[in-house]
Amino acid sequence: MSMASATAFGAIERIVHGRGQIAALAAEVDRLRGTKILLVTDPGLVRVGIAGTVQQLLSAYAVETFTDVEPDPSIETVTACADYARRSGCDLVIGLGGGSALDVAKCAAAMVNNPGEVRDYLGIEKVPNPGVAKILIPTTAGTGSEVTNVAVLSLKAEQTKKGIVSRHLLANVAILDPELTVGLPAAVTAATGMDALTHAIEAYVSRFAQSLTDHFALSAIAMIAGSLRTAVHNGADLAAREQMLTASLYAGLAFGSAATGMVHGLAMPLGGQFNIPHGVANSVLLPHVMRWNLVSAVSRYREIAIAMGEKVEHLSQRDGAERAVVAVEALSLDIGIPAHLDDLAIPRDAIAALARDGMTNERQIRPNPRDVTHDGLVSILQGAFRP
Repeated sequence: MSMASATAFGAIERIVHGRGQIAALAAEVDRLRGTKILLVTDPGLVRVGIAGTVQQLLSAYAVETFTDVEPDPSIETVTACADYARRSGCDLVIGLGGGSALDVAKCAAAMVNNPGEVRDYLGIEKVPNPGVAKILIPTTAGTGSEVTNVAVLSLKAEQTKKGIVSRHLLANVAILDPELTVGLPAAVTAATGMDALTHAIEAYVSRFAQSLTDHFALSAIAMIAGSLRTAVHNGADLAAREQMLTASLYAGLAFGSAATGMVHGLAMPLGGQFNIPHGVANSVLLPHVMRWNLVSAVSRYREIAIAMGEKVEHLSQRDGAERAVVAVEALSLDIGIPAHLDDLAIPRDAIAALARDGMTNERQIRPNPRDVTHDGLVSILQGAFRP
């Protein structure tokens, strides 16, 4: 899973996937011999009753709950949850929610068996010991965090976001039940769906792409192109929700080994400096970064266009590749994603600081298909504002 190898593929050991599969939770707890559980979730899922449903499924166990997870969680929130996990003496952590709750749960489970502070482990493979067992249950489609070895944290003082990458963040079990995503609001469905598309596209054009990640990435791209519009505008359509959750899973399996590129590399400073939600930041930046990267991976972008349903047979390779950007822009328009950074109230004079921060994200620079320079990032950001 480390980026040191461009050919390694890693995945979690067990995925329980399908309609109604949340009912298998107790059996999975027993399989992991869990006795004292920490449930990590967010206030929204408490409010709509999903957290309560999960607690009922765990009525036979000793369960404590941490619900103070905010969107794009801060390192302080992760530290608070980790301290809670250590004090509770839990032997199993269950993460329930979107990527924020899942990332907090992953870190908390790791910190139970590791000394020091959460900040000590920012970077790649710095966590020395396995954590306690963890079950991750996504309620968005989504971040793919349930099957990756990454947690992204907001560093408020530094006004940026950085990640912990470790094999010890991998879940023991992921439970994906599309019925848990049916009540997701349209705006969140759109942003998290475009986040999944970003994962798939960046994995497919990554320098670390390989046959397995290619399979998952292209499959995810096709499913998202075919189902995200319906999931946003007819949220009760369970078939569309199921397709989107599967696509998010596949995209997570793709980028978990192939990594992401400079959409993420610029989205993190955008989130850190201006508190733009991660999915929204990725969504707005995606076509602009694609357009800049296209010249370095023309044939791959053409394949993305085909996966998104574009007719490119009678176009040149270059023109066919351009259709991938057009298809992403059309999808974004149809689901209400802003087209430019102006729409997020980002000032143009932030370009230099965003580009500087982007150049510190080596984890995204290395896989990006085009050689990344400061001037290149400035060019992307300038193009992301209205003319």
